[in-house]
Amino acid sequence: MPGMTIGGMTFDAHTLLFASLAVICGSQSMLFALIAKTFAITEGVLPPDPRIDRFARLLSLERGLLLGLATVFLGGIMLAAAVNEWRVRDFGRLNYAETMRVVVPGVTLSVLGYQTILAFFLLSLLSLRRR
Repeated sequence: MPGMTIGGMTFDAHTLLFASLAVICGSQSMLFALIAKTFAITEGVLPPDPRIDRFARLLSLERGLLLGLATVFLGGIMLAAAVNEWRVRDFGRLNYAETMRVVVPGVTLSVLGYQTILAFFLLSLLSLRRR
């Protein structure tokens, strides 16, 4: 929906970049909260939480890694498409507004996937104490 206008405000590539920042910061905050709570529970600072146990059963290390890898892969496909578009244009100038509509989501997905992989490795390490 390039150049969409709502109430006199036009949303385009720059707005997409701000949205990407918000998604990455929100995801990082949620992962941090999950890791911090898991650590506090394993250290006995907080009592066990059935929601955390349910989450750990639902999203194991293997499932978390698959989710992260799939997200990185999807982002990589988008980034490869952008590089291919640049190649098709003989590595010359690109229309930034059009290119950023693919690059920003590709980078966002790659970052989210990488963060997910690292977070699930850390969560797995933290849960070793409980076994």
